Amino acid sequence: MLKTSLIIPAWNAENTIEDCLLSAIKAKSSPNEIVVVDDVSTDNTVNIVNKLAKEYSKIKLLRLDKNVGPAGARDYGAKFAFGEIFFFTDSDTLILDFTFINCLNTMKKYKADAVSGIYHPEPINKGIAQLYKALFFYYQFARHKKPFAYETFNGQIAAIKKAVYEDTGGYNKEILWGMDNENEEFGRRIIKNNILLLDPIFQVKHNFPGFKKLTKTYFYRVSTWMFVFMEDLKFESGGTAALDSGLAAVSVPLFIFFLIMSVLFSKLFIICLLIFLLVWLFGYIKFFAFVYKTNKSFLFSAIILNIWFSTVISFGAFWGVLKWINGHRIKKNS
Repeated sequence: MLKTSLIIPAWNAENTIEDCLLSAIKAKSSPNEIVVVDDVSTDNTVNIVNKLAKEYSKIKLLRLDKNVGPAGARDYGAKFAFGEIFFFTDSDTLILDFTFINCLNTMKKYKADAVSGIYHPEPINKGIAQLYKALFFYYQFARHKKPFAYETFNGQIAAIKKAVYEDTGGYNKEILWGMDNENEEFGRRIIKNNILLLDPIFQVKHNFPGFKKLTKTYFYRVSTWMFVFMEDLKFESGGTAALDSGLAAVSVPLFIFFLIMSVLFSKLFIICLLIFLLVWLFGYIKFFAFVYKTNKSFLFSAIILNIWFSTVISFGAFWGVLKWINGHRIKKNS
């Protein structure tokens, strides 16, 4: 039986780390060790982890002496983990009963070197924005039904063979700010010589930010993702960064623009307006159908939030391209 390690970066996670650790311990095929890397927390995170470590010997706490961000923290944890397979998750997730065993079965069945997972459609915390994020993220991947080749190593829940992690150089420690581009950059290095799959049944529940923070996160996450995209001009095979989702998102501000133009200047702009309306509907109509089937009362809110976040994503992408043109790049791993 292969030995496994779960690596969790933690920064000021006092409100979530205990539930995260207990869920990992109780899950089927729980890892042989759980390595928590404290990224210089200023709250009670360390005390909580130490308390649980006294009760559960598989929990190990590593403490950094300076804040390095999630990529650096994950990489630091990997240096001390003894497992032949590394699992990664975030400190604000809940591991489900079959999370680990589903992943291990997929790695064995498909001979995968690494597997990315997804968020469960039910968020841990309540709120309209949180529910939208959970449903949207889940649908974008779960619609594929089966594991498929993917380009991003989703650090919120993912697994990789230790040998492959070391051969690829691990996480890029130069990426200090965790906006998921560390996962995308690492994933694209993995797939050069290895098999990386995304498995829709490999899931965790997640605490999502509220509307204001989620808006900010979407903007900066997309703007930094553009640095990765501009290197090879390749969309992802699925998810929110796939071609159909990207085009649908960009169509929203263009629709609004041509709506204004048609009102102020010429009715001829209605043709462009209708084109972008159709692009938006083509990209998201199945998602709206999924929401209707899952939670009818949430459909109107989902449509409004989709319009808002699509606009935010579009401006984030535009800002990222401008920064890339101005010379901004992702630093290479040292």
